[in-house]
Amino acid sequence: MKIKAELEHPAQAIASAFLRALADGNAAAVFARLSRGTRGRLEGLHAARSGIALHEVGDRLGEVVEPLRASALAVLGGRERVGRFGVSGARVVDRETAYVLLIPDVEREGLLSADQWRPAHLLALVHESREWLIDLERTAALSADAELPDPLGEIR
Repeated sequence: MKIKAELEHPAQAIASAFLRALADGNAAAVFARLSRGTRGRLEGLHAARSGIALHEVGDRLGEVVEPLRASALAVLGGRERVGRFGVSGARVVDRETAYVLLIPDVEREGLLSADQWRPAHLLALVHESREWLIDLERTAALSADAELPDPLGEIR
């Protein structure tokens, strides 16, 4: 499989906005950047836990997103540390899948030197409905392949 690197790809901005939304606790912004499959999993999990019908979940967006947010913040080191992750140029796996690497403790924008380039996590996106969206399943699979910890953790 040939993976193509792109320095200016929409996945970078989506990943950065997603990380900011996680740190800020902005459930609507987090949810908006998730793939349909990931949204459905989180909604189903919340409905099952809460004992409510799936169609009633839409009114509880903060509660739906909170397990993902809590898990990701635990893995990434908390709200303050999330804001210090740098996002690499995108790696395009195929027309439907791309990923970015998260580089810890990046203090400024721009290119990193070789000694600063230590990816800690990988965040995968899928192309749906003409946009790139964060995908829980692809993130877990590609993280395992790269032998990196899943930045979204184990959602319980």
